[in-house]
Amino acid sequence: MPAIFVTATDTGVGKTVTTAALAVALRRRGMSVGVMKPVETGVVKGRFSDTGRLTGAAQVSESLDLVRPYAFRLPVAPLDAAWAERRTIKIPTIMRSYRELHAQHDLLLVEGVGGVHVPITPTMDVLDLIEKLKAPVLVVGRVGLGGVNHAMLTLNALRERKVPILALVLNRTASAKTAMARRQERSTVELLRESAGVPVIGPLPYMAGVDARFEWAVGKLAANSEMKKLTKLVLASARGTR
Repeated sequence: MPAIFVTATDTGVGKTVTTAALAVALRRRGMSVGVMKPVETGVVKGRFSDTGRLTGAAQVSESLDLVRPYAFRLPVAPLDAAWAERRTIKIPTIMRSYRELHAQHDLLLVEGVGGVHVPITPTMDVLDLIEKLKAPVLVVGRVGLGGVNHAMLTLNALRERKVPILALVLNRTASAKTAMARRQERSTVELLRESAGVPVIGPLPYMAGVDARFEWAVGKLAANSEMKKLTKLVLASARGTR
């Protein structure tokens, strides 16, 4: 298992912070961890990008163009973002970067964009790219209300293509301030542990203001007990002992 693809049930569910924390946790175990973000949208000069955060967490020195072959300013699906700039996303370009990064590290973490059916080219979406990379998948999902449906839709889409799924990681995207919100979280976790058919990790803790203190947040998250479970699962899979 030379690489893991990190996808999500939706946008904004914590895919980047989970990937970055996993990179930190694996690096603390002595692994050389590479990171890749094949396509990133909403990239604005002078602001932190997901790719910048990932390379910082993994402490890698590869060029940004290698780690992120395609960057677009408009915060929309990659296909539309590319059209807006009159550019074309070429899968062979992504594959070349993938192979080069894969050869340089013990393990490569590839973070997708949005969910599995987000279009990348007129004929390919994220799920098609996952198939082409032949990498097992970590799915990051929301732990609150709606999390069960979104997670099962994503897991079933991956299963239809016979894509190996390492685990479902549930993340708190908001603080559960009420008794009902906490009940909804428990319900989501319990139901998915019964029905997901894959290991369910989490929920990961809610971390307020993570964007403003990203390095501190991922360092703390890497030491979280649920993240340690995920790290052990990834290491076992990488060694072929799972």
